[in-house]
Amino acid sequence: LHALADGDFSPVFLRNATAFGYSPRLRADIVLNNLVGHALLSGEVLVLSDGTPWRPLVHAADIARAFAAALTAPRDAVHDQAFNIGSELNNVTVAEIAEQVADAVAGSRVVITGETGADPRSYRVDFSRFRAAIPGFDCEWPVKRGALELADAYRAHGLTRDSFERRFTRLAVLRAASEAGAVDETLRWRS
Repeated sequence: LHALADGDFSPVFLRNATAFGYSPRLRADIVLNNLVGHALLSGEVLVLSDGTPWRPLVHAADIARAFAAALTAPRDAVHDQAFNIGSELNNVTVAEIAEQVADAVAGSRVVITGETGADPRSYRVDFSRFRAAIPGFDCEWPVKRGALELADAYRAHGLTRDSFERRFTRLAVLRAASEAGAVDETLRWRS
């Protein structure tokens, strides 16, 4: 797309941090959504790594706001530019995420097993470039507020272990679809 950018075509590239937040088509296999669901269903905020990896997180609503801001921004502010979307306040370790989940889900406790060791996917991200291009933009959702939102939504919609593990976990959905012959070998839905 960069090669196509010109006076008539103005691409903008938004690189989102790891999303979180409730939606009707929930992803339970992303870190905050997963930890909250597990805490509600088992009473444990289960961390399989050693908890030290850093994760930049961003709420789905903040992602949507960033897209809207990029679409309405002056062309010269965003034309053919790449931006990280998120907030430095949400650059947190997995252990910190787990603690915020335990605070949001009464009666739950953090359990860090360390069985998978130190996750090599550990990174912090600078989001200042987008804020500089779009004055006044900042993310509105801290991790704990998102954990509270998820816990309330999970309770309100009657989250069950089956729906959490099968319906809202992408790998489980793809495995079931493959076994049923609903997707081909490239994981595309059959007509």
